[in-house]
Amino acid sequence: MKARLFRTGVATVGLLAASAAGATAQQKDFFAGKTVDLYITQDAGTGYDLYSRLMADNIVKYLPGKPLIIPRNMQGAGGMRVMQYLYEVAKKDGTAWGGVDRGVAVEPILYGKESKAPFKNPLEFNWLGSLNTEIGVAAVWYTTGINSWEDLLTRTTITSMANSQGGFGARALNAILGTKFKQVCCYGSDSNQNLAMERGEVEARVGWSWSSLRVSNMEWLKTGKIKLLMQVGLKKNKEIPADVPLVLDLAKTQKQKQALLITFANQSMGRPFVMPPGAPPAVVAEVRKAFATMIKDPAFLAEADKRHLEVSDPMTGEEVEALLKSVYASSPEAIAAAQEVMKEGEVKMIDSPKK
Repeated sequence: MKARLFRTGVATVGLLAASAAGATAQQKDFFAGKTVDLYITQDAGTGYDLYSRLMADNIVKYLPGKPLIIPRNMQGAGGMRVMQYLYEVAKKDGTAWGGVDRGVAVEPILYGKESKAPFKNPLEFNWLGSLNTEIGVAAVWYTTGINSWEDLLTRTTITSMANSQGGFGARALNAILGTKFKQVCCYGSDSNQNLAMERGEVEARVGWSWSSLRVSNMEWLKTGKIKLLMQVGLKKNKEIPADVPLVLDLAKTQKQKQALLITFANQSMGRPFVMPPGAPPAVVAEVRKAFATMIKDPAFLAEADKRHLEVSDPMTGEEVEALLKSVYASSPEAIAAAQEVMKEGEVKMIDSPKK
């Protein structure tokens, strides 16, 4: 009897091992011969586009099956168009990814019932990781005569706005610090906003990604055409001069600081990538593993540096997920304060530019 039970147990273990081995093989073969569509939140040549193509060109080296990854630009609605497509239309089998705008993850919590996001909780999505911890800057054109952020408290300053759903930074600064930004909508891409500043249509940019500035407009900073007034994010960037203050350090009360923490938490996931809800967990795990391996590989970091793209404090998918869990678990008082900031700091937009 004992021998029979022993043989049955061995057989069961064998079947389980064979099943596990089969599942692993199936998982590793999943991407073989497949094409992955990577939907990018902005148009070609922008920061999000450059980072997305960097990821697409390199992650296949670490991914079993080595699929063909095709970048597809799908700009619109402040990055929400890609999220809506992934949420409602895209394949849920693991062959649809998004290189998305960092702001979309906090949109539901910042706007509450007024949110236009098709989802209520970004944790429904499968976050693959982020290529850097971003910091934004508030920068003004040299002809303004503005020399410090305090000048913004008494002088109305015209700044560009990508779209009607954007403007997080200027709203928060108006509400908490008392700046007097007025925004011109809707310029869309970084390149259009920069051209508007060069032409004199606007005087400043708020929340301009440092990683984008250092790639395309560093000469402006070196020659004095722009002046940096503050760093917009959760921690300072060592490349930016130390005398440029961090926005959190300018908050006057703890309540204001908590509101800013929620508002700018998305900066920590500066260049995020995501899969739709419902993607197979095993496939998500495999891509997360490949992403985590990639961001630690000196060869990948050298390639990023060659393309003049900053990979600073990148995050794994698990770390991005943990950050969002922390933000969405904020106290009701902190969330209410953040939502109040967005309402109080709402800026009256000037007529849209003719392009």
